[in-house]
Amino acid sequence: MMLVLLGRPAPASGSDRLAQPLIEIWKGKRKMVLYDGKHVVRRFKISLGLGSEGGAKRFRGDNRTPEGRYYVSDKNPGSRFHRFLGLSYPNVEDAERGYASNLIDPEEWADIFIANLKHEPPTYRTSLGGRVGIHGHGGRPEIGVDWTEGCVAVSDEEIEYLFEVIDIGTPVVIRE
Repeated sequence: MMLVLLGRPAPASGSDRLAQPLIEIWKGKRKMVLYDGKHVVRRFKISLGLGSEGGAKRFRGDNRTPEGRYYVSDKNPGSRFHRFLGLSYPNVEDAERGYASNLIDPEEWADIFIANLKHEPPTYRTSLGGRVGIHGHGGRPEIGVDWTEGCVAVSDEEIEYLFEVIDIGTPVVIRE
C-alpha cells in the first residue's frame, strides 16, 4: 500500500522540527543545503537527471532537473526510491513557458496555476512532465553519478532524515 500525504503541511516530529526550513540546490555543484532560517542545518551531495547538463527541465522525457522556486507538495514513504518528497514542478513560470511554446493548452495552464495557488501537487499529466522530487537512491548508482529522470537523489539515509524534518510546503530553490 502506498500512502501519499497531500494538502496541509504534515508536522515533523517535535524535537526535529525546523522553524524556517528552506532547501537550496545548486545543480552545477551537485550540492544541496538544508537551512533553518539563515542557519545551515546540513549539506548533501546529490545526483540529478541524466539530461541536466543541457539546462532546466522543459518537457516530459528530457531527463533534466528543473530550475526555479518550488515547494514540497507531497510526501511518499513507499516510493521505489525509498522515500519521495514531491516538488511543485511544473510551477507557474514553467506553465507560462509551456503555454508560450504550445506545449500545454489553457486548461492545463489553469490547472497548474490553481494547484500552485493552493499549494497542492500540480498535474504531471501534461507535455511538461512532472512527479519531480527529492528521493533516495533505492539501490541505484552511487550519489554523485547522474541517473535520475529529472529528480534530485540523495542517499537512503539522508532521505530518511529529510522525510522526518521537512514539512509539506517547505520552499525549494533549484539553481543552475
